[in-house]
Amino acid sequence: MRFVAFDMEIARPVPNGRDILAARPGIACAALASEGDARARVLFDPGASPDLFDPASRAMTRAGAQLVLEVLAEAAARGSTIVTWNGAGFDFRLLADETGRRDECARLARASVDMMFQVLCERGHPLALDAALRGAGLPPKLGQVRLRSGEAAPIDGAAAPVFWQAGEYAAVLEYCAADVMGTLALAVACQQSRRLAWLSRSGRPNEIALRRGWLTVEQCLALPLPDTSWMTQPLSRDSVVGWTAPSR
Repeated sequence: MRFVAFDMEIARPVPNGRDILAARPGIACAALASEGDARARVLFDPGASPDLFDPASRAMTRAGAQLVLEVLAEAAARGSTIVTWNGAGFDFRLLADETGRRDECARLARASVDMMFQVLCERGHPLALDAALRGAGLPPKLGQVRLRSGEAAPIDGAAAPVFWQAGEYAAVLEYCAADVMGTLALAVACQQSRRLAWLSRSGRPNEIALRRGWLTVEQCLALPLPDTSWMTQPLSRDSVVGWTAPSR
């Protein structure tokens, strides 16, 4: 596999407890990184592409979202494997909503490698990207950005849309690009070592053997269901990728 990592950030904050995608947060920005790249490729920058930016919502327009989809489709057509962390359940689904091209997004999602989804299929629970990065001995997620004022500020997935709405586009673009590079580095490292390791919240080491390497979402769906009898509210596979089922 030759990996191309993909990630997006939402444009508008969503209150705690609400379904992020149901809230229609819009797309702030997107980034892509291929193996061998020294830096991520920003697929949308409002400063560079004002015609693809809606200043009222401060979100990418439908035309902008469709451009992102076309770049991903071209990468897949060239034989690259799109790799994400929770992309099948979030990024591709958001892209499907914003482009109006659900079937195409669903096909790309099922052919992609979603590392978090593979953890869910193997272990029955999700996992944070930062935990996987640390388990692989890689740099953690970017936790701080520089604002236009010159002030350093903490950032995470929830803070990114707040900064975006405040016009801190460069800070959010930096955060998105860093996530893409981390995702790519993790995919390559684990593909080579044939293992994904992390520490539980209690500090206990965990590991998944990747005997066949990373699997596509389609391949993960064929894995046997794990034992989740010990969980109070296990996350089902269908709740993550049910939207990708072929239209009837």
